Amino acid sequence: MSRTELGAGGVLGPPSDAPATSPAALGTLLAANLVPLVGVLALGWNVFDVLAVYWVESGVVGVLNVPKVLLASGRYEGDATFSIDGSPIDVSGPDDADPDAGPRVHPSNVFPAAFFCLHYGVFWVVHGAFVLFGLPAFAGVPVGVDVAGVALAGVAMVVSHGGSFAWNYVGREEFRTASPGGQMAEPYRRVFVLHLTIVLGAFLVTALGGAAVLVVLLVVLKTGLDAAAHVREHRRARRRTAGETGGAT
Repeated sequence: MSRTELGAGGVLGPPSDAPATSPAALGTLLAANLVPLVGVLALGWNVFDVLAVYWVESGVVGVLNVPKVLLASGRYEGDATFSIDGSPIDVSGPDDADPDAGPRVHPSNVFPAAFFCLHYGVFWVVHGAFVLFGLPAFAGVPVGVDVAGVALAGVAMVVSHGGSFAWNYVGREEFRTASPGGQMAEPYRRVFVLHLTIVLGAFLVTALGGAAVLVVLLVVLKTGLDAAAHVREHRRARRRTAGETGGAT
C-alpha cells in the first residue's frame, strides 16, 4: 500500500521507498520518445528529422532548467564560485531559504539563471547548426526537415519534460535540495553525453546509407539512454534529500 511521509518543512513528500522518479514522468518520457519512432515508420522520416527532434528537445530541457535554477533552495557543498572580469560570482545557493516555504524564486539565483541562459543558449545554437546544416553537408544531401512533424514532436517533449518538472522537481520537492550551481550543470550532464552518442550513431547510420531500420535502432537506443539518464538524475535528487550525498552530486 502506498503511503506518504513528511518531507522538508513538514510538507508531504514521497515515501522513502518510493521509485526514484514519478511513474507518470517516466511514462510520458517513454510516450514522447515514441513520436520519432512513429515518424520513421509511418511518415518516412530520415535520420535528419530525428536529429532535429532531439535538438528541439535539448532546447526544451534548457528552457525548463531556468525555473529550476531560480527555485533551487539548497546549498552546493564545495567550491561554487567562478569569476567574470576578475569579480567572484557565488552560485552555491541562497542563505535565506525558508524550509517551511513552498517553491519560490530566490533573488540570488537570478544571475546564475541568466548566465545559464547565455552559456546554454550558445551551446544549443552551435548544436543546431551542426545537426541542421553540418551533418547534411557531410552526407551530401539537401538541407530540410519535416517542420510540422518536428514541431508536433517538440510539443510532446514539452509535455514530457514539463510533466517531470511538475511531478518531480516541484511535487517531490527536489527544489529544496537542488543548488543553483548544481542545477546549472544538470542539463549538460544529461544532454551532452546523450546527444554526443546520438550524433555519433547518426554518423554511422548515414555512412551505412540511412536505412530506416538503422534509424529505428537509433531511436530505440536514444530512448533507452534517455530513460536511464532520467532515473539517474532523480535518484541523485532522492539521495540529496535523504542526506546520503552532499549538494555537489
